[in-house]
Amino acid sequence: MMKQHLRCALVCAMLVTIALANFAQSGDNRARQNDSVKVESDKMELIIFARFHAREGKEAAVEAELRDAIARVRKEPGCLGMEVYRSVRDSRLFFLHSRWVNEAAFDKHVERPETNQFVDRVQPLIDHPFDVTRTHLLFE
Repeated sequence: MMKQHLRCALVCAMLVTIALANFAQSGDNRARQNDSVKVESDKMELIIFARFHAREGKEAAVEAELRDAIARVRKEPGCLGMEVYRSVRDSRLFFLHSRWVNEAAFDKHVERPETNQFVDRVQPLIDHPFDVTRTHLLFE
């Protein structure tokens, strides 16, 4: 049992590290990327990981919001797929995984009114700041 708790703590620490790295890269640093990196990024598939830890008693509401979102988002141009996962150890913890043709397609998704409305509805249901990480496949 102790090994399982340690393993869970390690996974959580890795997710926090990824989230912090993403936060550090946003804002001013993102605006300063050189053009060649941006062009390369626009040609690469983008993988999104989002974490949702529901406030106590709000699990069903978070699940319903995620269910509604995937039905809509899967139809958006540039979305290659989207799945939602629930932790087997913490029933309040959900993860969203989506794939996009490139970062530009995801940026268009982020600008959609429906996406912003989703964030506005979900934020009060979770017990942490909204957490989305943009990634590229490192190796297969």
